[in-house]
Amino acid sequence: MVLFGVLLLAGVALFFIDEPLRAYTERELNRRLPTYTVRIGALDLHPISFSLDLKDVIVRQREHPDPPIAALAQVHASIQWSALLRGRLVSDQWIDRPVIHFTRPQAAKELEDSPAKRQSWQEALFAMHQVQLNEVRITKGDVTYRENATSKPLHITDLNVTVENIRNVRSKPQQYPSDLHVEAVIFDKGRVQLDGHADFFAEPTMAVNADLTLTDIELADLLPLTVQYQVHLSKGRLSATGHVEYAPTVQVVRLRSLTLQEVKGDFIHAAKTEKQVKNTAKKVAQAAEHAANHPTLLLQIDQGKIENSEFGFVNRTTSPSYRMFISGTEIDVENWSNQLSEGTATIKLNGLLMGSGMTQITGVFRPETKSPDFNLSVKIVNTQVKSMNQLLRAYGGMDVTAGVFSVYSEMTVKDGNVNGYLKPLFKNVNAYDPAQDQDKGLLTKIYEKTINVVSELLKNTPRGEVATKADVSGPVKNPEASTWEMLITLFQNAFFDAVLPGLEGRLPQK
Repeated sequence: MVLFGVLLLAGVALFFIDEPLRAYTERELNRRLPTYTVRIGALDLHPISFSLDLKDVIVRQREHPDPPIAALAQVHASIQWSALLRGRLVSDQWIDRPVIHFTRPQAAKELEDSPAKRQSWQEALFAMHQVQLNEVRITKGDVTYRENATSKPLHITDLNVTVENIRNVRSKPQQYPSDLHVEAVIFDKGRVQLDGHADFFAEPTMAVNADLTLTDIELADLLPLTVQYQVHLSKGRLSATGHVEYAPTVQVVRLRSLTLQEVKGDFIHAAKTEKQVKNTAKKVAQAAEHAANHPTLLLQIDQGKIENSEFGFVNRTTSPSYRMFISGTEIDVENWSNQLSEGTATIKLNGLLMGSGMTQITGVFRPETKSPDFNLSVKIVNTQVKSMNQLLRAYGGMDVTAGVFSVYSEMTVKDGNVNGYLKPLFKNVNAYDPAQDQDKGLLTKIYEKTINVVSELLKNTPRGEVATKADVSGPVKNPEASTWEMLITLFQNAFFDAVLPGLEGRLPQK
C-alpha cells in the first residue's frame, strides 16, 4: 500500500512538472541564444525512457522577427543507451516537420554581425542540451527563402536528414566522423541528395566530405537570385553528379557530369544597372583570379553538356535597344578546372546565331595564372542580316531588307598577348527598300542607298561577297580580366570595327 502511494505521488508530481520544466527550458534557451527568441508550446517528460518531447517550438530573429526563422512541430530527445554503456552521456534527437522560413534581410543580419557577436550554428543547435547531442534525424522538413515581399520564394520540401556520431563518440576527431545523409525536393520537381561524412566541430566552420546528386533542378526558380546579376532565366533544367569536400584546409567541387537542358536565359544590360554590371564584372574577375591555381581550392567538371538552349544579350542602353542570341545551342565541355595540374579544358559549341546562322566554336582553355590563356576558333555561316536590324539601327543608323552574314575567326591569348583575326563576309545585302522605307527621312534613304552602292564596289569574290578583316593582335589591355570578360570584349570590339566600319557617326534625326 505504501509503495502504491509513493508511485501515485510520483505520478502526480511528474504530471505537474511538465509546465515548470517547459518554462525553465524556454528561459534557458533565450538566455543562451541572445540574438533569437524561442517559444515552446508544450513539454512532455518521459522519465522511464529518459526522453522528452518539445512541441510547437517557434524561433524568431530578434532583429527581424517576422517571419519566424523556424517552426518545429515536434522535437523528441532521448538518451543513447549504447553510448551510456561506454560511460558517455549523449542523446539522440528527432525533429519532425520543421518549417524554416527566412528572408534576405534576415540572412543579411546573420552575416553582418561581428564575429564576436555572431553565434555559431553549433552554439545555436546545442544550446538546449545539458548532455551531448550525438544523433539527429530531421523528417519532412520545409525550407523557404524569399528575396523580397514580391519575389517568388525558393522552396525546398520533403527535407530528410540523418546525422550520426555528431559528438565523435565512436571516432577520432578530424576524420569526418559523422555519417551524413540528406535528401530533398527542390522547387517542387528537382531532387538533391548528399551522402558522405562530416565533422560538425571543425573550426572555424563545419567540414563536409560527400557525394552530391542533383536531378532536374528548375533554373527559372533561381530568377530571384540571378536577376541581381542581370541574368534572366525563364526556363531550363540542371542535373549533376559529383563530390564535394569542404573543410578549413581544403575546398573541392568535382563534378563527374553536369547537364543543362532547354535553358533560355538573357543577360540584360540597362542604363540603371550599368554601374552594377561593372562592379559585378570586377568581382567576377577578382574571383577568377583568386580561384586560379588556388592552393586549397579545386573546381573541376569532367564532362559538361548544354542541350537545346538559347542564350541572349539584351542591350537597353542604346536607341533602339537590341537583342543578340544564339538558339539551338549544344555545348560539350571536358576537363574544365581552375588548376593547371588538371590539364586543359576543351569546349565545343554548335548553334544558330539569331536563329539562322550556323555557328561552330571550338576552344582550348588553360587554367588562368596571371591572365587568360586560350585558343579559339569561330565559324558563323549565313546569318540573316535582317535579323540584326535593331543592332544596325543602334550603331549604324540603318537597317537592311536582305542579305546574309558570315564570320570566321582564329585567336590565341597567351602570356598577356592576343594573336588572331576576325573576318566577316556579307552577301547580297540590300540596305534600302522603297516600300519598307517610304516613311523614312530623306537623309536616311540617301545613306542606305549609298551603302548598297559601296557594297557593289567592294565585292571581292565571284560569289558577290563583301569582305572586311579585323586584326585582333596585340597586348592584352586588361590582363586581370576573366576569360569570359575578355572574350566578350574581343568580339565586341572586333565585330564593330569589322562589320560596321565608318558607321560610328550617328545619322541626323529625321
